[in-house]
Amino acid sequence: MAGLTAAMELAERGFEVTVVEPAGWGGKARSAWVPGTGKGGRFDLPSEHGFRFFPGFYRSLPDTLRRIPVEGSAEGVAGNLREATLMLSARSGRVGERVTDVSAAAGARTPMEFLRAVGLEAGGRGLTSEELLYFANRMLVYMTSSDERRLGQWEATSWWDFAAADGASQEYIKACVVGATRTVVAARAEVCSAHTVGGFLEAFSYGFLGRGEELQPADRVLNGPTSSAWIDPWVRHLDSLGVRLELGWGVERLTLSGRRVTGAEVCGPRGRRRELEADWYVCALPVHRVGLLLERGLAEADAELKSVTGLHTDWMVGMQFYLTQPVPVTHGHVLFLDSPWALTSISQAQFWDCDFPATYGDGTVADCLSVDISSWDTPGILYGKPARECSRAQIAAEVWAQLCDGLNGAGHIRLHEGLLHSWELDSAVRNLDGPGPAVNDEPLLINTTGSWAARPRAVTAAANLFMAGDYVRSPVNLATMEGANQAARLAVNALLEAAGGTGAPAHVHALHQPGELRRLKEVDAELFEQGRAHLMDGPPPWAVSARV
Repeated sequence: MAGLTAAMELAERGFEVTVVEPAGWGGKARSAWVPGTGKGGRFDLPSEHGFRFFPGFYRSLPDTLRRIPVEGSAEGVAGNLREATLMLSARSGRVGERVTDVSAAAGARTPMEFLRAVGLEAGGRGLTSEELLYFANRMLVYMTSSDERRLGQWEATSWWDFAAADGASQEYIKACVVGATRTVVAARAEVCSAHTVGGFLEAFSYGFLGRGEELQPADRVLNGPTSSAWIDPWVRHLDSLGVRLELGWGVERLTLSGRRVTGAEVCGPRGRRRELEADWYVCALPVHRVGLLLERGLAEADAELKSVTGLHTDWMVGMQFYLTQPVPVTHGHVLFLDSPWALTSISQAQFWDCDFPATYGDGTVADCLSVDISSWDTPGILYGKPARECSRAQIAAEVWAQLCDGLNGAGHIRLHEGLLHSWELDSAVRNLDGPGPAVNDEPLLINTTGSWAARPRAVTAAANLFMAGDYVRSPVNLATMEGANQAARLAVNALLEAAGGTGAPAHVHALHQPGELRRLKEVDAELFEQGRAHLMDGPPPWAVSARV
């Protein structure tokens, strides 16, 4: 994501660009295909590292999509986006499930409607009135916190502590604390920073409430497999701009002279090695691959980059269930709030501009239920083991059981074994069937408390080296496609400045900040400077009750 974005921005400004990529264009966003499943002239069944999700607060990435031409579309690849209009909060046995209209057509919404949208409501199986009000207080405290407090206090505070989980009810913990992290960023609430979780919920809520500089649907998805609908057109466009795209090659070592990079040693097919020389270098390696390069030149270029090795990654892995009948569970995403593996899903065929059985597989597959598995360390409901300790077949059975637990009940069966044609688990996860411990070749950055300080800036101490990736500091403080896109734009802008201002800088879109809250943030900045608490920050009602 970051590498292709940087290549496009630089090529448009007249630079001669070479991109080397060892595995596949698009990184974690790319599609894969289940080998040998296509029959009768059909394509192989598509699979994904995880389903794509374009929330309303994404602005930089949609700008890139609009500039990738697609035949017959005035909006470029952005014309391949489709609005997901509903969100289902699934509950075990369907007791207390909620379907929420998140469409743009529904118009402006109230904060209460936002709380209901994420499955929160007082009464019944839901939260008590005081719990609901306290969670609203947590959101208000974060939304009115100054930038100084966000970095100086909430960055060092876990979401668990910020949301006051200790002593709270299991329903509050499940809906407001754990659910807010594991279904979004695959992180444990005990270690993920309130700066990150609060920021994501803030950005998503403004989109849902219809607030922002650009009014966009709160939830959009692609109209086909990611590579077909987006990455392949992108690569063709880069080729048309003169970008040299070298697949199968990876950077092994940097050569330096003083504070300048003079070459990059790359390794390609059959172990071939050569050195690439350029005026400027953009390091767009994923965070878990940077460590080896630090030992081979990168740390010599900028010693502060060693802090990157302290960043934490975890697993958020995609799995696809291929079904013999269309099963549009809801017209959008499903959050399984009672799932121990923190599952989310979407029924894809309803959004794809094709006849699914005529296009993919052997003609008997009519739908693809795409699932993200976000918690790999929690025991499941079938085998009592975390996903990391299960075989691939056990994971498939366990995920299917958790899906059925959330979607079946109340006299209605959405899923049953007769629908299941086959399944596919992301091939980036290896060794589940042995030998040795399971490995994930494409983990996700997790913003643990205090991690902002360890994340690099786009500019480095080396005069001609710049960093891009979803772990580089950007306005979106979360490992996302938007964050990677923004980091690449920041790298390009730093490069342009170093090169003498060649071309206009790339626009890096800021997150929406409502003017109505500006004065409250100014007051909070004064309070923080004085070492005082946020004006509205107080103990939860259950902590007060415990002291009585």
